[in-house]
Amino acid sequence: MKTKQELVKLGLEGVKVDEIMILQEKMLEEAVKFQFRKKDGTIRDAVGTLNRALMKLPDGKLWEPVPKPEGAKPRAVPENTIGYFDLEKGMWRSFICTEFIGLAKA
Repeated sequence: MKTKQELVKLGLEGVKVDEIMILQEKMLEEAVKFQFRKKDGTIRDAVGTLNRALMKLPDGKLWEPVPKPEGAKPRAVPENTIGYFDLEKGMWRSFICTEFIGLAKA
């Protein structure tokens, strides 16, 4: 999860920082609908979570982390991205923080 300070350092400010903080906190508990702009400029409506109990694969089984081989280096995650488990695709995805549009309206 990104801190407010990390988001500000990436060039975000005000409401956008607050909404990303809310997004991250809500995803720890539940599935959250949100939007971001993809690299190709299209808008993506996503449903994501960080709650492991909700992470289901397309076959309906719960996602399980794959153990890393001994001595394997951790995968580098770009500091300007937010990772989430995409409940529609059944896999881990991410988006660039500055391309976050907002939480979906209820």
